[in-house]
Amino acid sequence: MEQVLAPDGERILLGAIDCAYKEFRGELAAGYAIGSLAHGGFAPLVSDIDVVLVLADCTAAARGRVAGVNAAVQRSFDGPLAQRVSIFWSDWAGIRQGAAAGCRLPAIDRLDLLESGRLLYGEDRRVGATLPQRDELICESAEFALGKIDAAYRAELGDPAGLIAAGPRAVTKTTLFPVRFLYTLGTGRIGRNEDAIDWYRGAAEPLVRAAGRWRHDGVDPAAEALLTEQLTGLYLEFAQTYRGALEELGRDDLAQRLEELRRTL
Repeated sequence: MEQVLAPDGERILLGAIDCAYKEFRGELAAGYAIGSLAHGGFAPLVSDIDVVLVLADCTAAARGRVAGVNAAVQRSFDGPLAQRVSIFWSDWAGIRQGAAAGCRLPAIDRLDLLESGRLLYGEDRRVGATLPQRDELICESAEFALGKIDAAYRAELGDPAGLIAAGPRAVTKTTLFPVRFLYTLGTGRIGRNEDAIDWYRGAAEPLVRAAGRWRHDGVDPAAEALLTEQLTGLYLEFAQTYRGALEELGRDDLAQRLEELRRTL
């Protein structure tokens, strides 16, 4: 996919690296863009600005210092994009072999970094890194989804009007969340929005394709009916499909939790 950079997103992305350097100085070994500002598909209405910082050492203080970087970005830039900066961090060992405690770099984001990350600062030392394996991506995706889809989240699934009132970002992220995970399960690859939308052929295809349009054009009048008819079913499809995959991997603990989630949808 051709890379298309939004000027405002790029400006805030570079500002985030500058704020990180001011906080970490010599402790900052490298900085990368990942996500849609690295591999394309950036949608100013809804996209995050994803940044990976490579630190000399991931100490216990790193999380608080990264939070300070986020706060500095929000002070430096006006508008909603500055509120959507998402910062991941690791040391080089975590980048190359898998992030340890003290880092924030899930396997799917590490794969994105290794395959598509765009170096913005420092020396690139990704060559020879070990890629996350499909089984790791599946299990980690399931754990993440189970943590996210709590009672409040499930209530939002049953309130299409409320989702629409919250804006295009809420609608499209909620709709495409399970689609991206299904894509990863089906392909072993990162669930980029455009790729996942093109790949999906399930019962909720009309909703999924509409969400792809809404990311760029805003929510249209047909949204509430589509969400009412197909959103819950899309999450049921996710829970059922992942449950089967996890049973095949011998992760009956996660499979059982997904079955419990399915019963609540």
